[in-house]
This record gives sequence, structure tokens and C-alpha cells, in this order.
Amino acid sequence: MTIAESLIEWLMEFNEDGKQMERIDVDRQSAEVESYSLIKEPTVNSTKNVLGEETVTVHHTLMARLADQTNTDRIENNAFGEAMEEWIEEKNDRREYPVLTKGKVVEVRVTTPFFVGRTETNNSVYQMTVALKYEKA
Repeated sequence: MTIAESLIEWLMEFNEDGKQMERIDVDRQSAEVESYSLIKEPTVNSTKNVLGEETVTVHHTLMARLADQTNTDRIENNAFGEAMEEWIEEKNDRREYPVLTKGKVVEVRVTTPFFVGRTETNNSVYQMTVALKYEKA
């Protein structure tokens, strides 16, 4: 299982007031409203300690195409994003991380908060960046 697959499986656990993501695609945002995708960023940070053990941080952007026709829609979209940010922070505090096949996650955090990245007719694409830090096995 790839890091993206593990992160998607973990993010799919998020449920805000009965609203849950049905599917998260990889590397491509659908034109369909109420669609989600996870896109790997080209930034990887890697460090080795004195024992030669490597810690890697990868970044993924979670994108959500959501309806934005009314102010209420936009408020609800922002509430969804804020709730997800809090959920990620709480999961991190409890050390409830995605499971990797080739490493152990030591931190997941939001590095760019939920915001409108692009507005189109009757919908907007919101996004946030999530950093996943893990120790290589």
C-alpha cells in the first residue's frame, strides 16, 4: 500500500455531522461537485540521525470540489474544512496515525489550512496541505 493509499484510508474515517467523504481520488480532481482528491506535492524532507535511521516528511494536498452557490454553502464548506483540521490535530495528539507498510508514522499535521483555491461556476475547489512524517523501516 502506498503512502497516499494509507493517508486516504485514514482520512476516510473523518465524519462531520453525518457528512463523510465517499471517495478520495488520487492525483486528479474530478469536475463533479462533492468530490475529493489527494495530490502528492513535490516536496520531501528527509533527515538521518547518528544511527543512520531516516525520517521523511511528505506533503499531500487534499482538494474538495464543493457547491458554493449561497453564502450558507460557503459557510458550511469552511466549517467542514475547520472540522477536518481539528480532527487531524486530535488524531495527531492521540497518535492515531495511518498505517504504513514500509515505515512508522510519527506525525500528521495540516501545514496549509483549508482555503478556496479556485472558484468556478456554482462550485469552488477548496484545498489544504497535510504533512505526514514517518520513520523509514
